[in-house]
This record gives sequence, C-alpha cells and structure tokens, in this order.
Amino acid sequence: MERDSRPRPAADEPPPELEGASFVSVLATAAIAAAALLLALLPAVIALRFLQWPVGWVGAGLGCLGAAMGGVKLIAMAWAVGARFPAGSPARAAVAAAD
Repeated sequence: MERDSRPRPAADEPPPELEGASFVSVLATAAIAAAALLLALLPAVIALRFLQWPVGWVGAGLGCLGAAMGGVKLIAMAWAVGARFPAGSPARAAVAAAD
C-alpha cells in the first residue's frame, strides 16, 4: 500500500490559500463557457426556427467555429508540450552536465 509522503493537516490547521486567477485565465474561462453555451443552445434555436438562416450559412458558420476551436485546441496542446521542455537547449544542458 502506497502512502502520501506529505503529512495530513491537523484539524486546527487552516487550509492553504488558493492562488488567485489572473485576468487572462478568467477571460479564457468566460470565453469557453460562452462558446459551450452557444453550442448547446444553437441546435434548439435553429430547430425551433427562432433564427431564419439559410442552411448553407448555418453549415458554414458551424464549420468555421469547429475549425477555430480545433485550431485553439492545437495551439493549447503545443503550448503545453513546449512548457515541458527545459529552458535551455539540450546541447547546452549536455555540455553543462559534462563539465
């Protein structure tokens, strides 16, 4: 059985404070929530004919939205992978380790 290496907090110990969210992360969270809400409501709005858009416009709009969201997802994945790399180049790290 594996146990956590950190000791458990005592009953009277206050919980650690959480780091505050930056303006950019709040803005990104709001944009993601708005896009999710739009994607959840759009089929019902179109099916109930509250919006009278031509079928071609709807298809093109959803295609562009999907492409944009896919592009943002790829950028986020590349950013996450890039953040895992060390700050210096691998060649410098190897030379520093050899010294």
